[in-house]
Amino acid sequence: MRKIVVSLIASAALVLTGCTNPPVQSFDGKWLLTSATDAQGTWADGVAGATFVTIEDDHISGQICNNWGGNIVITGSTVDLSSLYSTKMACDKPDGIMDLEMRFLDDLSLVTSIELVDGTLHLSGGPVDLEFVSDPTS
Repeated sequence: MRKIVVSLIASAALVLTGCTNPPVQSFDGKWLLTSATDAQGTWADGVAGATFVTIEDDHISGQICNNWGGNIVITGSTVDLSSLYSTKMACDKPDGIMDLEMRFLDDLSLVTSIELVDGTLHLSGGPVDLEFVSDPTS
């Protein structure tokens, strides 16, 4: 009888353990853009390392030339970005950087998925795939 009771308790513990939610993955931190692809092709050259994204709780922000930000809601691997905004300052960085900044923000508005694979953060949706690595200085 004792063996049956111990067995039932052990079985109940296994069932209850299986019912707990897996830990939620955090994407919070500062990320550097390493690769960007959209319907027009790959375009991160000249921007990689200059673009950062900070994800903190329900807010996303960053900078290429101008500062930008918005709201982010992450549910599993699904992401919803809303209320994106950007400052409108001229930039003394390399020619064409402001065009790339607009392209980045346009691409960001298409993002629907977030994933962290082997230390690389992927934001993607449709033809857009933005890849970031953790900023080693943060």
